[in-house]
Amino acid sequence: MKQSTLVGIVFGVGIATTVAGVAGYSMRDKTDASIVIAQQHCYDVEVDHATEPRDENKIAGTVAGALVGGAVGKDVGDSDLTTAAGAAVGAIAGNKAQEAFQDNRTTTMTERRCDPVR
Repeated sequence: MKQSTLVGIVFGVGIATTVAGVAGYSMRDKTDASIVIAQQHCYDVEVDHATEPRDENKIAGTVAGALVGGAVGKDVGDSDLTTAAGAAVGAIAGNKAQEAFQDNRTTTMTERRCDPVR
């Protein structure tokens, strides 16, 4: 191999390495400068969540209402008809009372929310 060819190859590799290094460094600077960190405004909010009922069919309220209604019906009329009517009305009232109680049961939790700053 001729000496001039060898010098040309070494010189070309040196220039190519230098150009690649400068290009890589300049691309790195552009990438770092183009990163923009989005600013956010974060705050805490209290949120109410409905609590799952333990007795979905409202059996406890229905039974308690029927017992109380039956006892009141027996005292009012002292017959089987008034006892049965009192138990039926009491069962309906107990069911509705438990439904209202279960609908109003909530758990308050604190949640963190963030909005972008414009």
